[in-house]
Amino acid sequence: MASKAMQHATTKDVVESYERKAQSLKATLSVEVPFENVHVLPQTPQLIALLSIIRNKETDRADFIFYSNRIIRLLVEEGLNHLPVVEHDITTPVGRIYNGLMFQGKICGVSIMRAGEAMEQGLRDCCRSVRIGKILIQRDEDTAQPKLFYDKLPEDIADRWVMLLDPMFATGK
Repeated sequence: MASKAMQHATTKDVVESYERKAQSLKATLSVEVPFENVHVLPQTPQLIALLSIIRNKETDRADFIFYSNRIIRLLVEEGLNHLPVVEHDITTPVGRIYNGLMFQGKICGVSIMRAGEAMEQGLRDCCRSVRIGKILIQRDEDTAQPKLFYDKLPEDIADRWVMLLDPMFATGK
C-alpha cells in the first residue's frame, strides 16, 4: 500500500520535482559551450545514471558496452531531432487524418574509423537502410596535421544530411 504522502502527490508535483532535480544535475558539462551550432544532450536523470555506470571503475566490459550503446542511441536520436522536417498528413488504419511530419531529404552516416564504428549500430537502429561511409584520419607525424588516409563514402553524399560518427571513448585505464 502506498504511503499517504505518495497517495496525495499529483502529477504536477512529480513533474516539478523531476524538473528541479534535472536542473541541478550536471554530469558532463563543466563550462557553457558558446556556439549556437553545438547541442548538448539534456542532462536527464536517465543520462546521468547511464554515465555513472560507464564511468564506474567497477563496471565490467559487457555492461560498459551495453550502457555506452544506450547513450549512443540517445545521442543519435537527439541528432535526428535537429534535421529538417516537413508536414506530412497520413490516413490512419481507422480512416482518420493524422497531421504528422517526415524528414526532409535523405541522411547518411560517416564513421571515423575506428571509434566511429561503435556508433553505426545506433544509427542503424534509428534509421532503416541508412547508408554509412567511412573515413580514416590520422595525424601526420611530420606536420602534426590531420591527414585523410582512407575514404569510402556514399556516391550521393552531396545530396544527403551527414551524421558524423565519432565518439570519445575512454576506459580510464
